[in-house]
Amino acid sequence: MFKNSGGWVTNLYAILLLWTGFLFAGPLAAGESGSDLLTPAERAWLAEHPDIVLGVGEEWAPAVVKDANGRFAGFAFDHVELLNAKLGTHFRLQAGPWHTLVEAAETRRIAGLTLTMPLEARKAHFLFTQPFHAVQYFIYLRTGQPLPNNGISGFRGQRVGYLKGILYLRNLLAAHPGIEATPLDSNEALAYALLRGEVDAVIDSYALEYWRASNGVLGFSPLQMVPGTQSNLVISVRKDWPELVTILNKGLAAITAAEQAELYRRSFGQDYLSRTALVRTTLTAEQQAWLAEHPVVRVGIDAHWAPVEFVDETGQPQGISVAYLQRLEKLLGLRIEFAQGLTWAEAKQRLADGSIDVLPTIAMTPDRQHSLHFTEPYLSFPVAIFSAADVAYLGDLRALEGKTVAIVQGEALQDWLHQDWPQLTLLPVANTREALRKVAEGAAFAFVGNLVTTSYYIGQSGLMQIRVVGETPYVYPLSMGVRQDLPMLAGILQKGLDAIPRSEQDAIYHDWISIRYQHGIDYGLLWRIMGLAALILLIIGYWNRRLAYEVQQRTADLYQANNRLRQLAMEISLIEERERQRLAGELHDSPMQKLALAQFQIVAGVRHRDAEAAEHLDTGLELLREALQELRTLQFELSPPLLYQEGLSAALDWLATNATRRFGVALTFAGPDVLPALERNLAIVLFQCVRELVYNVAKHAGATAGRIELTQHGQAVRVTVQDNGQGFPAAGMASSSVGGYGLFSIRERLALLGGELTIALDTGGSHVSIQAPLAPVGQHPQG
Repeated sequence: MFKNSGGWVTNLYAILLLWTGFLFAGPLAAGESGSDLLTPAERAWLAEHPDIVLGVGEEWAPAVVKDANGRFAGFAFDHVELLNAKLGTHFRLQAGPWHTLVEAAETRRIAGLTLTMPLEARKAHFLFTQPFHAVQYFIYLRTGQPLPNNGISGFRGQRVGYLKGILYLRNLLAAHPGIEATPLDSNEALAYALLRGEVDAVIDSYALEYWRASNGVLGFSPLQMVPGTQSNLVISVRKDWPELVTILNKGLAAITAAEQAELYRRSFGQDYLSRTALVRTTLTAEQQAWLAEHPVVRVGIDAHWAPVEFVDETGQPQGISVAYLQRLEKLLGLRIEFAQGLTWAEAKQRLADGSIDVLPTIAMTPDRQHSLHFTEPYLSFPVAIFSAADVAYLGDLRALEGKTVAIVQGEALQDWLHQDWPQLTLLPVANTREALRKVAEGAAFAFVGNLVTTSYYIGQSGLMQIRVVGETPYVYPLSMGVRQDLPMLAGILQKGLDAIPRSEQDAIYHDWISIRYQHGIDYGLLWRIMGLAALILLIIGYWNRRLAYEVQQRTADLYQANNRLRQLAMEISLIEERERQRLAGELHDSPMQKLALAQFQIVAGVRHRDAEAAEHLDTGLELLREALQELRTLQFELSPPLLYQEGLSAALDWLATNATRRFGVALTFAGPDVLPALERNLAIVLFQCVRELVYNVAKHAGATAGRIELTQHGQAVRVTVQDNGQGFPAAGMASSSVGGYGLFSIRERLALLGGELTIALDTGGSHVSIQAPLAPVGQHPQG
């Protein structure tokens, strides 16, 4: 027993030793892979030089950051720590004023310098490792100070500050005669010299912006990365130590791209990476040189093509394309100048005559390819047919043959329709807003245009009488168009667009679509209004019961209180109608337009799917069409636009037609050819009353036919609703409560207008008339 136990213990001890070896194998090995990267000779050389110190500038945040306790950290220290882990070494960094460290390295009091440029002037003292990092320089200006159009050369005759000891910047400024280069000792000295006006500009790395943000200093910022100033950084080693160069190169080669990216992310942050990533990775030297010579790009936008691009009420360019251009400014170190207030035709002409360089949203066509360079499309919008809301769904462009169709002058769609649909009568207009006005006025039967832009202007202008009535096979694939003589710029813009992550592109698109289209219904407000209405009704009941006991003593008070409450009831009725109108607008602006867009996307999907998928998509498309039709019906039932745009007569005509279609009762309408314009609140109350009577006929009268008649009698207007149903019981007509709460509510609302409700008997059905005096505007409470 003990023998077996001893063997078990021995085996367990062996397993523990093996496991301990695995645990400590990493730290004990010279390299992270467990194999030594260095040769025995290199190890022997390191043993002879146990304390190797490299210098780094203390002002180079965020590569070097000093905390409150005086300890240094940052990219430079993390990088050396990673090198030590790869090589199994103990290299140290010494941070201090750069010019003193350079002097210490040149006199061989320290082994070398890190984060240095391999400049020709330093070859007398140093050997250089392979590059492992890059630095970019920025122009810093005071807030509100304009940036010269010609880059650094624009500072001729002015003072430009830079960090003392940076030979590259000294040489860069010396190459621009007329600039007074001013070396300063620290980032703090640079910042306050700029703020006090002692220098007119500063050129420095991102370290100055890091210092500004860390110290909460306002009043200046980096306006532009200086194209062509990216410089690769190395470790400079004293010239008599070539062995150290070889050792360091082995460590640098062992650092993976993922490890380097993590160092950047941890030390520099997203803003710096966003400004420099493109230059660090993809732009060629030739492209960087072109940017250095052309720091300003002139852009023309369509002032009336929201939300894609437009000029807001303050005169500032806005929209999806502008957001892309602002992102490209940071990526490429460009300055974008917008030519504002242009129509689309004017913008194209300005590009053709060379007074602007880029159109940021233009569709590529064969003709345009002869005169422009294009990026790949970065936006895409479907094209739809828009017409009056009372027009039946048209389906496609065939329904427009022989009709006048508005289109925006100069858009690619104009060429497409000329070529594919010569039978259409096209009416070119300046912009989308003008096209919608032509449709609303009847000058054009329909407008064919970008679904997103057109929906925006319909919602903005309140043109609820215009809606989507058909689809087209066209889609706007939008690119950036560049002048024919600037091919280099087209390639640079393409690289810039490629560098914007898909997640960021989606965010730009959804930010603008959400801002312009998502108007959520305020259910909190709706519930508060309903609660207020319920509270007022409770107050009415309470007052009526209380005043019943005091009728002898408080007759005058009772009359006054009832009058006030009726006034409140009228206000509630008008609030209800306004809320109906708002909800109808919300239905049109957001869910209906999005359902229409979804419908087009499904249609597009059907064309590119197999038969089984197409069958499912067809089913989904049919459901979407039904949902759209139900939403349109609900929109009109909530608040018919005709009541506010064409008056009571047109609204009652629509009410008869809609009730016939919805309930199967054959209702007709008759009205005078000419009716005086009714005060708004009078028209609203009369329409509400007639709507309630019509719904009573449809739901409770058992009728198959009916009639609505609008007439004028002297200074009064009368509406009669009659049907062939079961009518009202004659025995109950003496009661003021006949017909229930509905007729009571109608009587109350009419009484406030000085009107009345009458019910005729023995007519073979119901025959209800409502009448109210024609009142001048302002006599009744305003909604």
